[in-house]
Amino acid sequence: MGPPRPRTAFPIPICALRNNGSPQPNFIRKSTAPMQRPRKQFRRSLSMFEHPADVMKKQQEIEQRTECNMTSAMDLDETPLLQLPHFFIEDETIPRVSRETMIEVLDGKYSPCYEQSTIIDCRFEYEYTGGHIDGAINFNNKEELAGKLFTLATPQKTLLIFHCEYSAHRAPIAARFIRNEDRATNAHQYPKLTYPEIYILDGGYSAFFKEHRVRCSPQNYVEMNAKEYANACERGLGRIKQQRGKLSRAQTFAFGQHPQSLNDSPTTANRSCDDLMMGMDVSMNQPIDPKRLHTRRMASY
Repeated sequence: MGPPRPRTAFPIPICALRNNGSPQPNFIRKSTAPMQRPRKQFRRSLSMFEHPADVMKKQQEIEQRTECNMTSAMDLDETPLLQLPHFFIEDETIPRVSRETMIEVLDGKYSPCYEQSTIIDCRFEYEYTGGHIDGAINFNNKEELAGKLFTLATPQKTLLIFHCEYSAHRAPIAARFIRNEDRATNAHQYPKLTYPEIYILDGGYSAFFKEHRVRCSPQNYVEMNAKEYANACERGLGRIKQQRGKLSRAQTFAFGQHPQSLNDSPTTANRSCDDLMMGMDVSMNQPIDPKRLHTRRMASY
């Protein structure tokens, strides 16, 4: 009997060859670690061919161009500066001008600054007819005034100066109304205004007539509570009372209006002069009581 035949090695499974890719048994191939940090990549921020001073100069030029663009954008949003000497009184946003400034306007001192100058007399018709500032026009209905100002083509630089008897109620009310209408009309291009220069004559026609009577036509002064015009005064106050309930496009909550119940409160901080004035009980059908004339003078406009 011959010698025993040598045993052959156990064949390597094909799956092992597929798994590790090596014909050697028990060989484990190291796989690439998936969480291995990527190589750091460095970027040059300064070229070796540029001097540091040249780089800083370029940066300064970029910053200057940016500042110029920002300044130009700000210039478009700024409201034009007021040309007339003016001042403000407490709780009022419309600037006032003195009688001396009004004389300078009438004399044409500021004509190069404006294409058109308009003096708006807010008194009643009989007051205006009895005597008014030279060149003034009469509008005691603020809605009619707004309809004329915002429907007709007006020059770009227009000066508006409001006044009434004392510039205490009617003129400020009309000036604020026109400013609110202007804001509503130009809401899409805020803060641009059609009439950026609106003023109120301080002291009204009463003070102006005392100092510059010769600049009035006719040279006369009819007070609002004149006895011979008592009925006309009552009718004028009645028209103002009727306007109280009308809602204009500027009287919206977007422009800071408040509910009527809030405005009716006598202690509210936001109560306006026209609300105080409208509190008077005026009836066009009741006979005139002489005792009421003094009350009306106390609330004179």
